[in-house]
Amino acid sequence: MNVETQISLYNKFKELLDKLKNKEKPNVVFTLQELNCDDTKQFFQVTTELILSGINFAIAKQIDKRMWHILKQQIDIELKSISPDVDQEIKQFYDLRINFLKTIIKNLTQQQQLGELNNDNQFRQFLANLYCYAGELHEHLGRRFEKMNQQPKDNFKFADLFYNKAISIYPFQGKYYFLVAKLMRQFQDTFNAACYLFKAYFAQISYNCKENMNEVFEMNRTHYNEWAKHIKPASELDRDTYLRTFMVYLIRFNTIVFTKIGFEELPQLTNMFYHLQEYFKIVKTNVHSDHKQQYQLLLKVIMITNFGLHNSLTTFQLKTVQDIKDNDLVRESIKYVYGLYVNSLDFILKYLLQNSMKNLDQVFPVTYLQLVIPIIYYLYDQPLICTYLLSEYPSLNDKLAQIFLYSRQNLYQTENMNNDLFQFQSQLNEQFHTFLFPFEIPLVGYICYNHVLQTFKQQSSIYKEEDNQTSTILFYVCEQIIQQLHGIQIQNVKEPKLEQQIPKELIKKLIIIDGMNVAIRYGQEQSQIAKFCSQGLKCALEFWIKRGHEVMIILPDFCFNDNEINKKKESNKNNINKLPDDVKMLLEMKNKGYAYGVPNWNYDDSYMIQYAREKGGMILTNDRYNDHIRALESNIVERERLKEWIRNNCISYTFLQNELVPNPDQLKRI
Repeated sequence: MNVETQISLYNKFKELLDKLKNKEKPNVVFTLQELNCDDTKQFFQVTTELILSGINFAIAKQIDKRMWHILKQQIDIELKSISPDVDQEIKQFYDLRINFLKTIIKNLTQQQQLGELNNDNQFRQFLANLYCYAGELHEHLGRRFEKMNQQPKDNFKFADLFYNKAISIYPFQGKYYFLVAKLMRQFQDTFNAACYLFKAYFAQISYNCKENMNEVFEMNRTHYNEWAKHIKPASELDRDTYLRTFMVYLIRFNTIVFTKIGFEELPQLTNMFYHLQEYFKIVKTNVHSDHKQQYQLLLKVIMITNFGLHNSLTTFQLKTVQDIKDNDLVRESIKYVYGLYVNSLDFILKYLLQNSMKNLDQVFPVTYLQLVIPIIYYLYDQPLICTYLLSEYPSLNDKLAQIFLYSRQNLYQTENMNNDLFQFQSQLNEQFHTFLFPFEIPLVGYICYNHVLQTFKQQSSIYKEEDNQTSTILFYVCEQIIQQLHGIQIQNVKEPKLEQQIPKELIKKLIIIDGMNVAIRYGQEQSQIAKFCSQGLKCALEFWIKRGHEVMIILPDFCFNDNEINKKKESNKNNINKLPDDVKMLLEMKNKGYAYGVPNWNYDDSYMIQYAREKGGMILTNDRYNDHIRALESNIVERERLKEWIRNNCISYTFLQNELVPNPDQLKRI
C-alpha cells in the first residue's frame, strides 16, 4: 500500500474516532443498536485496513491506545445501557468487537509471522495487546451474563486463553498477569491469584498491584486459620492443598520485605517452614504420581522465592555481605530461602540418584533437573546473595556441587554414545550460547532473570530438537553455570552415590598435549624406535575427552601439510622418523577443533607454556623444558616461578598396551 493511501486511511481513522468520542455522553442511556451503529462498524473496518497496511510501530502504538479507548468506553456505556429482553443483542455487541480484533490478529500473524520470541519486540507487544483486548471483551461478556443471572458460558475460559496467549507472545507486560490473577480471584483460587499477582509485580513492565495482593492474602487468612486449627500430621495432609497453602504464605512473607512491616508474622511462617520440611521428607519417601503437577508447584515456589530475594536487594539497597548480616529482617528471610533451596535440591537429587540417566529418553529426572535452572541462574546473577548463602550454609554448596557432578557424569555417558566425539563439546557450547531452551522459557519476562538470560544468549530463538538432545543441553547448562557461581567449591565435595561412580578425573581442566613429544613417545613404545606415530595422539586425545576435559594438541604447521613433509624427507633423511606418518588423521583432529598448528618448529614449546599459564591448563609432556629455564638465567625470580609452574603443571606419562597412562601422582592435582 502506498503512502498516500495510508495517510488517507489515517485521516479517516481520526475523523471516525472524533465522531465516536462525541457519542460518549455519560448521562445518556444508549440502546445496543445505537452502539453498533454504522460509524462504529466503519471505524472497525478502517482501523483494520490501516493496521494491515504495513504501518510502523510509532503509528501502530497510537492506534492501539485510541482503539482500545473507544472499545473500553463503549463497554462502560453498554454496562449502563437498557437491558434487552434477550441476550442475543448483547452477544452481537461483543461479537462485533471480538471478531474485529480476531480479524486483525489473524491477518497480522499471517503477514508478519509474529508471535515467537525472536520476532520484533515492539510488534510482539502490539499483537499481545490485541489478544489481551479480546480477552477483556470475553471477560466483560461473562460478567454481563452474570449480571443478568445467566451462565457466563465459556467466556471466562476464553478470556483466560487470550490472556495466556498474550503472555506467551510478550511475557514482559505485567498487566497480562494481573488480568489472569483477577480471573483466579473470581473463582476463589487464591493460590494462582497470588502467583500471578506476584508475576505482575516482577514483570519487566511491572503492574501496580500491591493492594490486590493484600486483598488476596486477607481472603486466604481465614482459610489458613481454619486449616491450622484442625492441623493433622504432615503424612496425613493432602500434598497439593498443603503446598498451595504454604505457597500463599511464602508470598505473604515476602510482602513483609515489601512494606518493612517487621516480624509480626514470623512465628506463623516459621511453623509453615517446619511443615514444608516434613512435606519434602514425605515426598522423598513416597513419590507422587503426578510428576508434572509437582514440578509446576515447586517451580512456582522457587521462582517466587527468588522474586522475594530480588526485592530484598533493591528495597534495602544491600551492597555487601556485611549489609546482610547487619539487617535482621533480610538475614531471617535469606535463612528461610536457604531452607527452601536446600530442600528443593534434596527433592531433585532424590530423583536424579534413583534414576541415573542410562537412557536419555527417561523424562522424570530431566524434568526435575529443570528446577535447578531458576536457582543457579539467580545465584549466578546475584553474586552478593550467592556469596552469603554459600559461605553461611555449606550444605547448599554441597547440593549444587552434587548436581554439577551428576550433570558431568551424564555428559560423559552421552559423549560415549555420540558418533562424532570431536565435535560434541563445541556443538554443546554453540547451542548453549545461541538458543533459548524450553526449560528457560518460564524465566523470560521477569526482572531478576533478564540480565542472566541476555548474558548467555546471542539471540532469542527456541530450540526444538528431540528431547534427548534438549536433555543433553540441560546437563551442559547445569555444569557450565554452577561452576561459575561466585564462591562455589566443587573439587572437595563428596560425590553423590550414583549407580556408576564418577571418575575423579572428571573435574574439567584444560589439557594441552605436546604433540611432537607424545607422538614420538608412542612410536617408541610400539617399535622401540623414536618415530612419529599419529595414533598416539588419538589415544591421548580420547583418554582426556572421555574424562570430560577440554583438550588441545599443539603441533608445528608442517605436520598438517603433505607437501611440506615430503620436502623435509628429501632435504634431511636422518630426521625422517620424526615426521608425521598419517597427515589425514591429524587434519581430521584439526578440522574438528582439537589440533592446532604453530608457525615454527623451534617455538611450539613456548606457545604451549604461555597458553597453559594464561588459561590455567596443564601440559601432557615428558619434556622438562630445561632450555626455557636456562633462557631466564638473568631473571632469577621469573626463572624460579617457571620452574615451580612446570613442576606443578606438566604431566609425565607413558603408554602401556596402546593406552595412555599419566603419572598417577600428578593426576591427583587435576
